[in-house]
Amino acid sequence: MQTLSRSPCSDLTNEQLEMLREVAKMQMGHGLDYDSKIMDRARKRAEKRFRESRRRKEIAESELEELEGRQMQEALDKLLSGGGSPEDIIEALESDEEGTNLREQLEELAQEPQGMTREDFDDVLSEFDRKGLTHPKRPRIALTSKGAQLLGEGFLNRILQRLSRHGVGPHKIQDVGHGPWLSSTIRLYEVGDPYERISIEKSLIASLERGGRFGDLRLEDFRTYEAIHSTEVQFGILVDQSASMNRDGKLEAAVGTALALSRLMRTQFPEDRLRVIAFSEESREVEPWELPDLVVPIGYTDIRAALRSFRRAVAHESGNKQAHLITDSAPNFEDGEYVGFDQAFPHLLDEARRYRAAGIVLNIVMLDDDPRLKEMAKEVAKQNLGRVFFTRPGELGEAIVEDYLTSKREVVRF
Repeated sequence: MQTLSRSPCSDLTNEQLEMLREVAKMQMGHGLDYDSKIMDRARKRAEKRFRESRRRKEIAESELEELEGRQMQEALDKLLSGGGSPEDIIEALESDEEGTNLREQLEELAQEPQGMTREDFDDVLSEFDRKGLTHPKRPRIALTSKGAQLLGEGFLNRILQRLSRHGVGPHKIQDVGHGPWLSSTIRLYEVGDPYERISIEKSLIASLERGGRFGDLRLEDFRTYEAIHSTEVQFGILVDQSASMNRDGKLEAAVGTALALSRLMRTQFPEDRLRVIAFSEESREVEPWELPDLVVPIGYTDIRAALRSFRRAVAHESGNKQAHLITDSAPNFEDGEYVGFDQAFPHLLDEARRYRAAGIVLNIVMLDDDPRLKEMAKEVAKQNLGRVFFTRPGELGEAIVEDYLTSKREVVRF
């Protein structure tokens, strides 16, 4: 298995990568758990800050006590020697600059909060600002594209480590394969040619030219298209961002998967193209690193619009085309209005059939085990001859990355 090329900015520890994941979680509007890495680091900083303030307070108290003792002795000596009036000596003590500074310092240190503060929290996050991984001047914390790419590398390394246990990895493909895209070249059918490449029109014309009756086809009449040879893949991830995906880490898993796959393609398969479609009541193509910062209406779910967006985006692209629909919902919204499942589902099946006609493989990744959703997913996949994955959020990345790597090998055996 090939290893990923090292990124010049990948000098973060595993703990820091976990903290970067938590930054993405906050960016998506989710709170942090009490035992999160960022919260733990902020608590430790607060403890260190408070210990340091106690130490400085003890030093200041000792210095003040020593100063006051020395001043009292000097004042007593002056009184005994007649070196000044009591009023002048007291005024000199009260106006002593060193003593005043020490008292002000003690007063300030006494107000040092013992628990974690916002400053402790921001100080922990500032290290990512300094590395250019987060935006320092945004109203709320957000990853930069560099930060998102680095997070994707972290996700990918973790996924590949797990997949390597059963022999799956990003082996670079050197052979030339072919997909379901046809050239304009027509030739005689040969045994073993895929049936879907047969040209019915040209075969019927060949039969008539031979002098046969309409529909009287013989083996020598069949004509087939040559396939366009390519190992290029147009890969789509369609991410449901409706309200239900914000539970149980589903949306976080989808975002991490998109970032990991983007990193894999960028470093190992630059000939491939990843398209990410985020959808809820509306759909939009985004860059993978934009997903954590995307605000999508979270009312209803228009799955057909997302499928249509990807199909149209790759309509004139070459290469093998496949999409993974990641959802935990049923369709209930179309063209800007709520229509319910019974009306939306037949239209979703129509779109799945269009995928098949366009040569796009559609796989359904269902993150919910509701029986009706399972049946819906199976029916959609059946219309397209795609597959259905029922998985948990924690296994989503492995499922899709493994499927992508498998598809890259299958391309050369088509």
